[in-house]
Amino acid sequence: MPLILAGPEVPIGQSTNDPVTLVDCHPTILEAVGVEAESGDTDLPGRSLWSIAGGEPLGRAAFSEYHAVGTTRGSFMIRHGAHKYIHYVGEEPQLFDLAADPFETIDLAHDPNSVEIRERMEALLAEILDPDEVDARAKADQAALVSSHGGREAVLSRGTFVNSPVPGEEPRFESGDGHQ
Repeated sequence: MPLILAGPEVPIGQSTNDPVTLVDCHPTILEAVGVEAESGDTDLPGRSLWSIAGGEPLGRAAFSEYHAVGTTRGSFMIRHGAHKYIHYVGEEPQLFDLAADPFETIDLAHDPNSVEIRERMEALLAEILDPDEVDARAKADQAALVSSHGGREAVLSRGTFVNSPVPGEEPRFESGDGHQ
């Protein structure tokens, strides 16, 4: 994801291709304001990005997962170096060489010349988590949440969100006919 850092000690005009994720925002903001992480936050994922602003590469894989908005299976993404690997639970994966194919139009997942890269990316994902177990846990959490709100039909009858509520604000919903 594109990200711009600015501040008194950030070099002007420097850019890097280090992959970053949203979990890096927490430690970056804490470091920017000079606050230590609370004891319960020290093992959270993410790294402060001030080091890459100073030219020190993170040298790590970026990771994301997705289980929302009606997906039937979770997806997990690993970006390391020039490669991006996407694991879909119960489906075929995808593998892209972002240096040669920045628009991700050529899937290399089943290319015989990319077997070693695919295996390396699969191993990186396995170091982080078990996709099947995490997806099952996410689906169970979602089912419990839907149940706590009266079940699938009750949730669907509410309509869709029309805002992202801030803490203390009630969410607003819109029915299929456009009424709130």
